[in-house]
Amino acid sequence: MAAVVNTHFAFFNWNFGRKGGSGDSNPQQLPIYHNVDHLPFPPSLLDKTFLRGRELKCCYKATIDGFSATAFHNCADFKGPCVIIGYTTLTNSSSSSPFKFGAFNPEGYRSTDDYYDTFEPFLFYWPTNDNNNNNNNNTIPTVLPKVGGSGAALFDYARGGPQFGADGLLIGPPLAPVMGGFAGPDTNSGIGDLRQAKSRLGLSYAKRPDGKDSLFGDESRVLLQDVLVFCSPQIASLY
Repeated sequence: MAAVVNTHFAFFNWNFGRKGGSGDSNPQQLPIYHNVDHLPFPPSLLDKTFLRGRELKCCYKATIDGFSATAFHNCADFKGPCVIIGYTTLTNSSSSSPFKFGAFNPEGYRSTDDYYDTFEPFLFYWPTNDNNNNNNNNTIPTVLPKVGGSGAALFDYARGGPQFGADGLLIGPPLAPVMGGFAGPDTNSGIGDLRQAKSRLGLSYAKRPDGKDSLFGDESRVLLQDVLVFCSPQIASLY
């Protein structure tokens, strides 16, 4: 049942089963990209990924496109590898600046309701003192790699937002069971809300260097102010 994928070969298979193929009577509309003044992360973060050196654009911005998982997939599906950036204000923090974090997905999203085994994804965050610096876009964040083997590194639920591991980082998780247990596929009652996020580190992604077992530090659940997804238009055009 698991979609075990070797990401070193995934690049050459992205066209397989893509939207807008020759058998599709309703071709996919051209993607819309949001104007973003600058990348909210240093390009060097992607030096060991397929996105190294590629032009990146914002294909999803929750405050514009909507926070529902449906809106997320409408914008982010079939775009190839991507970077997710989230912003939240931590209630236990004295800082008034948003806490910034992110994740890299080497597989992208296709609403498969399946999961992927790979060592390639990772989580990252900027320590609170770096978030207070308005010029932190070139500051290297702290990276948290996949641990505990490659198993179930990524989940791609059509009714949920980005999910890394079973518990590493969940943004807008589906509100009802997905794999074989969800009754009523035409209902919207199970659609996740990307304002909601939770994290537990240590099982699927490394703990923070300070030993805290949540990407968000002392808080395991947070409310998000915005979520952005960055992809390569060149790769997205292959679908």
